[in-house]
Amino acid sequence: MHPHPIARHLPAALTLGNLLAGAAALGAVLTDQPLWWAAAFVGVGLVCDLLDGRAARALGATGPQGAMLDSLADLVSFGVTPALTLYAWKLQAAGPLGLLATGALIAAAATRLARFTAAAGGPKPAGPARFSGLAVTIPAAIALGAVAADLPVAPRVVALSALALAALMVSTLPYRSFKDRSVAVIAVPALVLMTLSVLATHSLVLGLGLAAVLGGGAYALSAPVSRLGRRLQS
Repeated sequence: MHPHPIARHLPAALTLGNLLAGAAALGAVLTDQPLWWAAAFVGVGLVCDLLDGRAARALGATGPQGAMLDSLADLVSFGVTPALTLYAWKLQAAGPLGLLATGALIAAAATRLARFTAAAGGPKPAGPARFSGLAVTIPAAIALGAVAADLPVAPRVVALSALALAALMVSTLPYRSFKDRSVAVIAVPALVLMTLSVLATHSLVLGLGLAAVLGGGAYALSAPVSRLGRRLQS
């Protein structure tokens, strides 16, 4: 049974929703709105990004145009916007190091997305689906979670953390992608972590921000820790 012609546009609509959410977040930063607004808008973009690829595969609407549009939207929502939000929050106080970290996040996100898009049409390796390098959504979630929670972190620590995340994005470390699993595999643990964080902090914004930092940080560290463990065992 073929999907309705209108339904085939759903993946592109979700991708454009991601792009517009990222643009709205960037607008919030540039107009001096509360920075948690940017985090909220990018959160909407994350949901759209989580669903657009699955919708495309379910409807048989995959193709090079969709992959390119997805990467462009991701660069705005998860590359440029988080980097500039971090700069407005802490990195501008770090001087040249802050500028370096801001540029590194944007450049690393662009490089990571270009590599992913170029490899999208290639053969799929056997075994569980994996990413080469940290997906751009994870540094975005960590950065905007820290901003939303307004964590008491020194600007230089934020800058060094941003540089580390940029390095992980352009690395070739293998990360589990979960694209071959149902949304529930990601959504259920995320909801549990968010609920516990909100209950522990008695604050919706602080709790959600803290959950993004903890969950994203654990995932970001999973590949380097796993590789270090294998080297120590060999």
